[in-house]
Amino acid sequence: MQKTRIWAALATALVCVLIASRAGAIGFYELQLYYVDTVPQYHLMVELHSISVISANGALAHQKLPVYQIHNTTEFTYGLLPWLEVGQYLATARFNTGAYQYAGARTKVHFGIPQTESWPISFGMNVELDYMSSTADPNPLSLDVMPIAQAVWGKWTVVGNFALSKPFNGPGNKNIDFQPAGGISYRLLDWLEPGLEYFGDLGPMTPFARLPYQEQFITPSINLLLNPRLEFNAGVGFGLTRGSNGTFVKSTVGWLF
Repeated sequence: MQKTRIWAALATALVCVLIASRAGAIGFYELQLYYVDTVPQYHLMVELHSISVISANGALAHQKLPVYQIHNTTEFTYGLLPWLEVGQYLATARFNTGAYQYAGARTKVHFGIPQTESWPISFGMNVELDYMSSTADPNPLSLDVMPIAQAVWGKWTVVGNFALSKPFNGPGNKNIDFQPAGGISYRLLDWLEPGLEYFGDLGPMTPFARLPYQEQFITPSINLLLNPRLEFNAGVGFGLTRGSNGTFVKSTVGWLF
């Protein structure tokens, strides 16, 4: 009975992610999946997120993707409580002009509800205030609210991020965008966990953008578990629609102090 409930939970989480995959703009300054786990209390995690769109095919993809830009974002996250962390992002970029400059900042509050044996799905929430430069983002000031659902069964982990983004200025300031993400991974070795990630932006919720104008990426990835304090994730994203007909590379390197 317990195994049946676990499989049902895994299937539900994965279906939620896939249903979301049905135009806004994905934030190419920090492409990572959020899990229920938080930084241990009184510890500091420092991470560097590096993302670059290396190709875009077609006029629509060139319009929506920051092709050839290099984005580097430093993230500082501190564990306030066993289930609560706060964080600050500092974003920089090399734009198409060749100039490398400060691109803006983000502040987050992230918490997770501890998993119980009676229910195999864990839940959490990430709330993030983005205040970027107008050069880096057409909607510089926005609030993101992201419910998180996560299930672990044996060596498998499934997670879904269901972000709602509300811009306060810029051309999209009257919208609430739905930006789902999710992934599934398998602990292949003690130090290696390959996975498949999804990142999307379906655009305004009323109504969603037509499929060709949405941004959706499938991203094969790897996680290296070489040291308990070290975080390493890397992946290559492949666009699935006309609006995201391109490729990006991403990596995250972090160290727990």
